[in-house]
Amino acid sequence: MDVFVARQPIFDRKLNVFGYELLYRKSMNNFYEGTDDNQATAELINHALFSFRFRELTDNTKAFINFSEDLLVKEIPLLLPKDLLVVEILERVNNSEQLLMKCRKLKEEGYLLALDDFVFHESYDSLIQEVGIIKVEYPVIDKQEQRMLLRKYGKKVKFLAEKVETREDFQEAMEMGYDYFQGYFFSKPVMMKEKDIASINGNLIRIIHELQNEEPNYQKITEIIEIDVGLSYKLLRMANSIFFGSMNPIHSIKTALVRLGTTEIRKWIYLMMLKDIQRIENKELIKLSLIRAKMLEIMAQRSGLKNQHLEYFMTGLFSSIDVLLGKPLSEILPDMALTEQITKALLYRDNDMGKALNYILHFEQGDWEYLDTYDKNILLPKESFMEIYVEALSWVIKLEVN
Repeated sequence: MDVFVARQPIFDRKLNVFGYELLYRKSMNNFYEGTDDNQATAELINHALFSFRFRELTDNTKAFINFSEDLLVKEIPLLLPKDLLVVEILERVNNSEQLLMKCRKLKEEGYLLALDDFVFHESYDSLIQEVGIIKVEYPVIDKQEQRMLLRKYGKKVKFLAEKVETREDFQEAMEMGYDYFQGYFFSKPVMMKEKDIASINGNLIRIIHELQNEEPNYQKITEIIEIDVGLSYKLLRMANSIFFGSMNPIHSIKTALVRLGTTEIRKWIYLMMLKDIQRIENKELIKLSLIRAKMLEIMAQRSGLKNQHLEYFMTGLFSSIDVLLGKPLSEILPDMALTEQITKALLYRDNDMGKALNYILHFEQGDWEYLDTYDKNILLPKESFMEIYVEALSWVIKLEVN
Protein backbone atom coordinates (compact mmCIF):
# COMPACT_ATOMS: atom_id res chain seq x y z
CA MET A 1 0.00 0.00 0.00
CA ASP A 2 1.29 3.46 -0.84
CA VAL A 3 1.51 6.02 1.96
CA PHE A 4 1.97 9.79 1.74
CA VAL A 5 3.44 12.53 3.90
CA ALA A 6 3.81 16.24 3.17
CA ARG A 7 6.13 18.61 5.01
CA GLN A 8 6.64 22.36 5.30
CA PRO A 9 9.78 24.03 6.69
CA ILE A 10 9.79 26.24 9.80
CA PHE A 11 12.56 28.83 10.15
CA ASP A 12 14.15 30.69 13.05
CA ARG A 13 15.06 34.39 13.05
CA LYS A 14 18.40 33.66 11.35
CA LEU A 15 16.57 31.77 8.58
CA ASN A 16 17.95 28.42 9.66
CA VAL A 17 15.52 25.50 9.41
CA PHE A 18 14.24 24.82 12.93
CA GLY A 19 11.97 21.96 11.86
CA TYR A 20 9.27 20.72 9.51
CA GLU A 21 5.56 20.38 10.04
CA LEU A 22 4.61 16.87 8.94
CA LEU A 23 1.17 16.63 7.32
CA TYR A 24 -0.88 13.51 6.78
CA ARG A 25 -2.16 12.82 3.28
CA LYS A 26 -4.49 9.97 2.52
CA SER A 27 -3.50 9.65 -1.13
CA MET A 28 -2.35 11.59 -4.14
CA ASN A 29 -5.95 11.92 -5.27
CA ASN A 30 -7.65 13.40 -2.20
CA PHE A 31 -7.50 16.48 0.01
CA TYR A 32 -7.11 16.23 3.75
CA GLU A 33 -10.66 17.57 4.23
CA GLY A 34 -13.03 15.44 6.22
CA THR A 35 -10.40 13.15 7.78
CA ASP A 36 -10.76 12.39 11.48
CA ASP A 37 -8.02 14.05 13.59
CA ASN A 38 -7.24 10.87 15.54
CA GLN A 39 -7.00 8.71 12.45
CA ALA A 40 -4.90 11.24 10.55
CA THR A 41 -2.30 11.63 13.29
CA ALA A 42 -2.20 7.91 14.08
CA GLU A 43 -1.52 7.06 10.43
CA LEU A 44 1.00 9.87 10.07
CA ILE A 45 2.98 8.56 13.06
CA ASN A 46 2.80 5.03 11.68
CA HIS A 47 4.11 6.20 8.30
CA ALA A 48 6.86 8.31 9.86
CA LEU A 49 8.08 5.49 12.09
CA PHE A 50 7.71 2.46 9.87
CA SER A 51 7.40 3.49 6.21
CA PHE A 52 9.96 6.29 6.20
CA ARG A 53 13.11 7.16 8.10
CA PHE A 54 11.85 9.62 10.69
CA ARG A 55 15.11 11.55 10.96
CA GLU A 56 15.40 11.88 7.19
CA LEU A 57 11.88 13.30 6.91
CA THR A 58 13.00 16.17 9.12
CA ASP A 59 16.73 16.36 8.24
CA ASN A 60 17.45 15.75 11.94
CA THR A 61 15.49 18.86 12.94
CA LYS A 62 12.20 19.06 14.83
CA ALA A 63 9.04 17.33 13.55
CA PHE A 64 5.88 19.34 14.26
CA ILE A 65 2.93 16.91 14.49
CA ASN A 66 -0.70 17.70 15.38
CA PHE A 67 -2.24 15.75 18.26
CA SER A 68 -5.93 15.66 19.15
CA GLU A 69 -7.15 15.71 22.75
CA ASP A 70 -7.84 11.97 22.65
CA LEU A 71 -4.30 11.12 21.49
CA LEU A 72 -2.78 13.41 24.11
CA VAL A 73 -4.82 11.79 26.87
CA LYS A 74 -3.67 8.36 25.64
CA GLU A 75 -0.07 9.63 25.77
CA ILE A 76 0.62 8.76 22.12
CA PRO A 77 3.43 11.37 21.77
CA LEU A 78 5.55 9.21 24.09
CA LEU A 79 5.97 6.78 21.17
CA LEU A 80 8.14 9.33 19.35
CA PRO A 81 11.66 10.56 20.18
CA LYS A 82 11.47 13.65 22.40
CA ASP A 83 14.57 15.21 20.85
CA LEU A 84 12.91 15.36 17.43
CA LEU A 85 9.25 16.01 18.23
CA VAL A 86 7.20 19.15 18.77
CA VAL A 87 3.76 18.14 20.07
CA GLU A 88 1.21 20.45 18.43
CA ILE A 89 -1.96 20.74 20.51
CA LEU A 90 -4.87 21.25 18.14
CA GLU A 91 -6.98 24.35 18.64
CA ARG A 92 -10.11 22.16 18.89
CA VAL A 93 -9.12 20.53 22.21
CA ASN A 94 -11.14 21.05 25.38
CA ASN A 95 -9.02 22.75 27.99
CA SER A 96 -9.73 20.13 30.65
CA GLU A 97 -7.85 19.28 33.84
CA GLN A 98 -7.06 15.84 32.42
CA LEU A 99 -5.53 17.37 29.28
CA LEU A 100 -3.50 19.79 31.37
CA MET A 101 -2.17 16.92 33.48
CA LYS A 102 -1.06 14.96 30.39
CA CYS A 103 0.61 18.01 28.88
CA ARG A 104 2.45 18.62 32.14
CA LYS A 105 3.68 15.02 32.09
CA LEU A 106 4.94 15.38 28.50
CA LYS A 107 6.80 18.54 29.44
CA GLU A 108 8.38 16.81 32.46
CA GLU A 109 9.46 13.95 30.17
CA GLY A 110 11.35 16.47 28.04
CA TYR A 111 8.90 17.01 25.15
CA LEU A 112 8.42 20.41 23.54
CA LEU A 113 4.74 21.41 23.24
CA ALA A 114 3.12 23.97 20.96
CA LEU A 115 -0.36 25.48 20.81
CA ASP A 116 -1.62 25.40 17.21
CA ASP A 117 -3.64 28.22 15.58
CA PHE A 118 -3.81 30.00 18.92
CA VAL A 119 -6.60 32.48 19.66
CA PHE A 120 -6.31 34.11 23.07
CA HIS A 121 -8.75 33.25 25.86
CA GLU A 122 -8.11 33.59 29.60
CA SER A 123 -8.99 29.92 30.13
CA TYR A 124 -5.78 28.98 28.28
CA ASP A 125 -3.49 30.59 30.88
CA SER A 126 -2.78 27.31 32.69
CA LEU A 127 -2.11 25.45 29.44
CA ILE A 128 0.25 28.18 28.22
CA GLN A 129 2.43 27.49 31.27
CA GLU A 130 3.18 24.00 29.88
CA VAL A 131 3.99 24.88 26.25
CA GLY A 132 7.17 26.18 24.69
CA ILE A 133 5.73 27.53 21.42
CA ILE A 134 2.55 29.36 20.45
CA LYS A 135 1.59 29.25 16.77
CA VAL A 136 -0.43 32.18 15.45
CA GLU A 137 -2.08 32.46 12.03
CA TYR A 138 -0.35 35.69 11.15
CA PRO A 139 -2.74 37.05 8.45
CA VAL A 140 -5.87 36.13 10.44
CA ILE A 141 -5.35 37.47 13.96
CA ASP A 142 -5.59 41.23 14.53
CA LYS A 143 -2.11 42.78 14.67
CA GLN A 144 -2.85 44.64 17.90
CA GLU A 145 -3.94 41.39 19.53
CA GLN A 146 -0.74 39.71 18.32
CA ARG A 147 1.39 42.47 19.86
CA MET A 148 -0.53 42.09 23.12
CA LEU A 149 0.12 38.34 23.16
CA LEU A 150 3.83 38.83 22.46
CA ARG A 151 4.15 41.41 25.24
CA LYS A 152 2.26 39.24 27.73
CA TYR A 153 3.81 35.84 27.00
CA GLY A 154 6.91 36.56 24.90
CA LYS A 155 9.34 36.09 27.81
CA LYS A 156 7.82 32.73 28.76
CA VAL A 157 7.29 31.05 25.38
CA LYS A 158 8.43 31.28 21.76
CA PHE A 159 5.99 32.55 19.11
CA LEU A 160 5.66 31.10 15.59
CA ALA A 161 4.03 33.07 12.78
CA GLU A 162 2.10 30.79 10.41
CA LYS A 163 1.04 31.57 6.84
CA VAL A 164 3.74 34.17 6.22
CA GLU A 165 3.14 34.93 2.56
CA THR A 166 5.30 37.94 1.68
CA ARG A 167 8.60 39.61 2.57
CA GLU A 168 6.58 42.42 4.16
CA ASP A 169 4.79 39.88 6.39
CA PHE A 170 8.12 38.36 7.39
CA GLN A 171 9.73 41.72 8.23
CA GLU A 172 6.72 42.88 10.22
CA ALA A 173 6.55 39.60 12.16
CA MET A 174 10.29 39.89 12.90
CA GLU A 175 9.77 43.41 14.24
CA MET A 176 6.88 42.21 16.41
CA GLY A 177 9.23 39.73 18.05
CA TYR A 178 8.25 36.38 16.53
CA ASP A 179 10.83 33.62 16.98
CA TYR A 180 9.81 31.20 14.21
CA PHE A 181 8.20 31.54 10.79
CA GLN A 182 6.26 29.29 8.43
CA GLY A 183 4.55 29.95 5.10
CA TYR A 184 4.75 30.08 1.33
CA PHE A 185 7.16 33.02 1.41
CA PHE A 186 9.88 30.57 2.46
CA SER A 187 8.93 27.89 -0.03
CA LYS A 188 9.83 30.36 -2.78
CA PRO A 189 12.19 32.94 -1.28
CA VAL A 190 12.23 36.47 -2.62
CA MET A 191 14.53 37.18 -5.56
CA MET A 192 18.19 37.75 -4.72
CA LYS A 193 18.78 41.38 -5.57
CA GLU A 194 22.25 42.45 -6.59
CA LYS A 195 23.08 38.97 -7.88
CA ASP A 196 23.73 38.27 -11.53
CA ILE A 197 25.04 35.45 -13.65
CA ALA A 198 28.52 36.96 -13.84
CA SER A 199 29.01 36.14 -10.16
CA ILE A 200 29.11 32.41 -10.95
CA ASN A 201 32.66 31.06 -11.09
CA GLY A 202 33.92 31.68 -14.64
CA ASN A 203 36.00 28.49 -14.50
CA LEU A 204 32.80 26.48 -14.15
CA ILE A 205 31.42 28.03 -17.32
CA ARG A 206 34.63 27.19 -19.18
CA ILE A 207 34.42 23.57 -18.02
CA ILE A 208 30.78 23.32 -19.08
CA HIS A 209 31.59 24.47 -22.59
CA GLU A 210 34.35 21.86 -22.85
CA LEU A 211 31.95 19.17 -21.61
CA GLN A 212 29.55 19.94 -24.45
CA ASN A 213 32.02 18.35 -26.90
CA GLU A 214 31.42 14.75 -27.93
CA GLU A 215 34.87 13.85 -26.60
CA PRO A 216 35.72 16.34 -23.81
CA ASN A 217 39.42 17.05 -23.38
CA TYR A 218 40.22 15.95 -19.83
CA GLN A 219 43.59 17.65 -19.96
CA LYS A 220 41.97 21.05 -20.64
CA ILE A 221 39.49 20.48 -17.79
CA THR A 222 42.33 19.43 -15.51
CA GLU A 223 44.26 22.62 -16.27
CA ILE A 224 41.21 24.77 -15.50
CA ILE A 225 40.56 23.07 -12.17
CA GLU A 226 44.20 23.00 -11.09
CA ILE A 227 44.38 26.80 -10.99
CA ASP A 228 41.28 26.95 -8.75
CA VAL A 229 42.06 25.78 -5.21
CA GLY A 230 38.43 25.65 -4.16
CA LEU A 231 37.36 23.56 -7.13
CA SER A 232 40.36 21.26 -6.73
CA TYR A 233 39.50 20.57 -3.11
CA LYS A 234 35.83 19.94 -3.83
CA LEU A 235 36.60 17.65 -6.76
CA LEU A 236 38.98 15.47 -4.75
CA ARG A 237 36.55 15.31 -1.87
CA MET A 238 33.71 14.26 -4.17
CA ALA A 239 35.84 11.64 -5.95
CA ASN A 240 36.78 10.14 -2.58
CA SER A 241 33.24 10.32 -1.18
CA ILE A 242 30.87 7.51 -0.27
CA PHE A 243 29.28 7.79 -3.71
CA PHE A 244 32.35 6.55 -5.57
CA GLY A 245 34.20 4.45 -3.01
CA SER A 246 37.46 5.22 -1.28
CA MET A 247 39.53 2.03 -1.56
CA ASN A 248 42.17 3.89 -3.63
CA PRO A 249 42.56 7.51 -2.46
CA ILE A 250 42.96 10.01 -5.30
CA HIS A 251 45.67 12.64 -5.24
CA SER A 252 45.55 14.12 -8.74
CA ILE A 253 42.91 16.14 -10.51
CA LYS A 254 43.05 14.12 -13.74
CA THR A 255 42.68 10.78 -11.91
CA ALA A 256 39.70 12.20 -10.03
CA LEU A 257 38.07 13.24 -13.30
CA VAL A 258 38.58 9.78 -14.78
CA ARG A 259 37.06 8.14 -11.73
CA LEU A 260 33.98 10.33 -11.91
CA GLY A 261 33.41 10.01 -15.65
CA THR A 262 31.90 12.59 -17.98
CA THR A 263 28.29 12.25 -16.77
CA GLU A 264 29.13 12.68 -13.09
CA ILE A 265 31.54 15.53 -13.87
CA ARG A 266 28.70 17.39 -15.58
CA LYS A 267 26.45 16.85 -12.56
CA TRP A 268 29.19 17.92 -10.16
CA ILE A 269 30.00 21.09 -12.10
CA TYR A 270 26.37 22.15 -12.17
CA LEU A 271 26.07 21.42 -8.45
CA MET A 272 29.06 23.68 -7.83
CA MET A 273 27.40 26.43 -9.87
CA LEU A 274 24.33 26.21 -7.69
CA LYS A 275 26.36 26.12 -4.48
CA ASP A 276 28.25 29.23 -5.62
CA ILE A 277 25.10 31.31 -5.28
CA GLN A 278 23.88 29.79 -2.02
CA ARG A 279 23.16 32.23 0.77
CA ILE A 280 21.36 31.87 4.08
CA GLU A 281 18.19 33.35 2.63
CA ASN A 282 17.99 30.88 -0.28
CA LYS A 283 19.49 27.79 1.39
CA GLU A 284 16.17 25.94 1.58
CA LEU A 285 15.38 26.68 -2.07
CA ILE A 286 18.80 25.28 -3.04
CA LYS A 287 17.92 22.10 -1.14
CA LEU A 288 14.54 21.90 -2.88
CA SER A 289 16.27 22.26 -6.25
CA LEU A 290 18.62 19.39 -5.42
CA ILE A 291 15.70 17.19 -4.36
CA ARG A 292 13.86 18.00 -7.61
CA ALA A 293 16.99 17.17 -9.62
CA LYS A 294 17.44 13.77 -8.00
CA MET A 295 13.74 12.95 -8.24
CA LEU A 296 13.69 13.69 -11.97
CA GLU A 297 16.87 11.67 -12.52
CA ILE A 298 15.41 8.66 -10.69
CA MET A 299 12.19 8.99 -12.67
CA ALA A 300 14.09 8.98 -15.96
CA GLN A 301 16.26 6.02 -14.99
CA ARG A 302 13.37 3.88 -13.79
CA SER A 303 11.27 4.60 -16.85
CA GLY A 304 14.00 3.50 -19.25
CA LEU A 305 15.25 6.93 -20.30
CA LYS A 306 18.85 6.20 -19.33
CA ASN A 307 20.26 8.39 -22.09
CA GLN A 308 18.26 11.36 -20.81
CA HIS A 309 18.64 11.05 -17.05
CA LEU A 310 21.29 13.80 -16.92
CA GLU A 311 18.98 16.22 -18.75
CA TYR A 312 16.20 15.45 -16.28
CA PHE A 313 18.64 16.03 -13.43
CA MET A 314 19.65 19.43 -14.83
CA THR A 315 16.03 20.44 -15.33
CA GLY A 316 15.32 19.96 -11.65
CA LEU A 317 18.61 21.47 -10.53
CA PHE A 318 17.98 24.78 -12.29
CA SER A 319 14.21 24.89 -11.77
CA SER A 320 14.52 28.00 -9.56
CA ILE A 321 17.64 29.60 -11.02
CA ASP A 322 15.66 32.71 -11.96
CA VAL A 323 14.59 33.21 -8.33
CA LEU A 324 18.10 32.55 -7.03
CA LEU A 325 19.75 35.02 -9.41
CA GLY A 326 16.97 37.56 -9.58
CA LYS A 327 16.93 37.58 -13.38
CA PRO A 328 14.56 36.24 -16.06
CA LEU A 329 15.29 32.77 -17.42
CA SER A 330 15.55 34.24 -20.91
CA GLU A 331 18.65 36.18 -19.78
CA ILE A 332 20.23 33.40 -17.73
CA LEU A 333 19.89 30.27 -19.86
CA PRO A 334 21.91 31.36 -22.95
CA ASP A 335 25.04 31.56 -20.78
CA MET A 336 24.64 28.12 -19.24
CA ALA A 337 25.27 25.83 -22.23
CA LEU A 338 22.19 23.71 -21.48
CA THR A 339 20.61 21.51 -24.13
CA GLU A 340 17.60 22.69 -26.12
CA GLN A 341 15.38 20.16 -24.33
CA ILE A 342 16.36 21.43 -20.87
CA THR A 343 15.93 25.04 -21.97
CA LYS A 344 12.42 24.35 -23.30
CA ALA A 345 11.50 22.44 -20.15
CA LEU A 346 12.55 25.35 -17.94
CA LEU A 347 11.06 28.09 -20.10
CA TYR A 348 7.79 26.56 -21.26
CA ARG A 349 7.21 23.26 -19.36
CA ASP A 350 5.68 21.88 -22.56
CA ASN A 351 7.86 18.81 -23.13
CA ASP A 352 7.98 15.65 -21.01
CA MET A 353 10.78 16.99 -18.81
CA GLY A 354 8.92 20.22 -18.22
CA LYS A 355 5.66 18.44 -17.42
CA ALA A 356 7.42 16.12 -14.99
CA LEU A 357 9.02 19.14 -13.29
CA ASN A 358 5.65 20.86 -13.08
CA TYR A 359 4.25 17.77 -11.39
CA ILE A 360 7.01 17.80 -8.75
CA LEU A 361 6.43 21.50 -8.02
CA HIS A 362 2.76 20.81 -7.27
CA PHE A 363 3.74 17.69 -5.34
CA GLU A 364 5.91 19.83 -3.03
CA GLN A 365 2.95 22.08 -2.23
CA GLY A 366 0.59 19.16 -1.55
CA ASP A 367 -1.66 20.31 -4.39
CA TRP A 368 -3.45 16.98 -4.74
CA GLU A 369 -6.29 18.44 -6.84
CA TYR A 370 -3.79 19.44 -9.55
CA LEU A 371 -2.08 16.07 -9.36
CA ASP A 372 -5.31 14.37 -10.41
CA THR A 373 -4.63 15.83 -13.87
CA TYR A 374 -1.21 14.18 -14.09
CA ASP A 375 -0.60 12.49 -17.42
CA LYS A 376 -0.02 8.79 -16.67
CA ASN A 377 2.04 8.48 -19.83
CA ILE A 378 4.75 10.75 -18.44
CA LEU A 379 7.36 8.61 -16.75
CA LEU A 380 6.16 6.71 -13.66
CA PRO A 381 2.77 6.25 -11.94
CA LYS A 382 2.13 9.05 -9.47
CA GLU A 383 1.68 6.54 -6.64
CA SER A 384 5.45 5.92 -6.65
CA PHE A 385 6.46 9.54 -6.11
CA MET A 386 6.59 9.54 -2.31
CA GLU A 387 9.10 6.69 -2.39
CA ILE A 388 11.18 8.61 -4.95
CA TYR A 389 10.93 11.76 -2.84
CA VAL A 390 12.31 10.03 0.26
CA GLU A 391 15.14 8.47 -1.80
CA ALA A 392 16.04 11.90 -3.22
CA LEU A 393 15.91 13.50 0.22
CA SER A 394 18.29 10.85 1.57
CA TRP A 395 20.69 11.60 -1.30
CA VAL A 396 20.64 15.32 -0.55
CA ILE A 397 21.36 14.72 3.14
CA LYS A 398 24.41 12.59 2.25
CA LEU A 399 25.50 15.21 -0.28
CA GLU A 400 25.41 17.93 2.39
CA VAL A 401 27.52 15.80 4.71
CA ASN A 402 30.17 15.45 2.02
